[in-house]
Amino acid sequence: MLDFAKLKAFVTVVEESNISKAAIRLNMQQPPLTRLIKSLEDELGIVLFNRLPRGVETTQAGQVLYQEACSILSHAQSIQQRLRHIAKGVEGQIRIGFTNSAGLHAFLPTLLAQYRALYPAVNIHLQEHGSRALTEAILNQKLDIAFLRKPAAEGLGLKSLHLFDEPLMVALPIDHPLAELQGSIYIGDLAQDDFVLYRRLTGQDLYDHILSLCLQAGFRPKITQETPRLTLSLNLIAAGIGISIVPQSIQHFWNKQIVYKAIHANASCNAPVYAIYSDAQQNIHIQHILALLENISEN
Repeated sequence: MLDFAKLKAFVTVVEESNISKAAIRLNMQQPPLTRLIKSLEDELGIVLFNRLPRGVETTQAGQVLYQEACSILSHAQSIQQRLRHIAKGVEGQIRIGFTNSAGLHAFLPTLLAQYRALYPAVNIHLQEHGSRALTEAILNQKLDIAFLRKPAAEGLGLKSLHLFDEPLMVALPIDHPLAELQGSIYIGDLAQDDFVLYRRLTGQDLYDHILSLCLQAGFRPKITQETPRLTLSLNLIAAGIGISIVPQSIQHFWNKQIVYKAIHANASCNAPVYAIYSDAQQNIHIQHILALLENISEN
């Protein structure tokens, strides 16, 4: 295998056409440089230079090696630079997961835009899934960070950063009797309504929270439809099929066919958002994301 030090010395001698001048450029003595070049020639079994009275002249084989050596050294330098960039988090990739409900909040596009502006050479891979699948993906190192509606379970070795609490609202068809009511709606007043919910398989955290609020108000909601996405729930609400309880961030969808009202209950009517990640490998990209999240949550 060719030695990088020998190749660098060889390239310098070619460019200077003089071993003494090359030695000065390499900050070394002439005899060791002469021995280095001789060692390279012996290793290759090829004469690389014709010795002249006032310098050296590259042989044909030496000219070919010079071109290849320049390419090799340049590539090696670019690899070193890229590795330094990756270590600093300015290159590489980050894999971000989110549930459908968390992904609809404005914080996510804000976060992605800020991250892209600061680290344009980092590839961002996004994945939407249910909270359980996202947690497993982090545990299996297939995702770096995920945004869920509840913290990670104890004992998994994952970090859970609470970002903010998002108020819940009731989404009503425009002709619903409560649509014209002033002020907030008590969740118990929805006991006789048909519910359309974001199904538990993909939105377990939000589903369970809504169910808990209803049960604490003394009723089990009559769920007529479950949908794989919150936005699909809105289609059904707009069609008059039922009502739903949704995060505040969704209220700009279908807002001409749906009336959104604040709700109150016997417990907190908020849907929190958490960042879930593992810090076992000290991922620099995660640290950059967390720094941006701190600024976003403060605002």
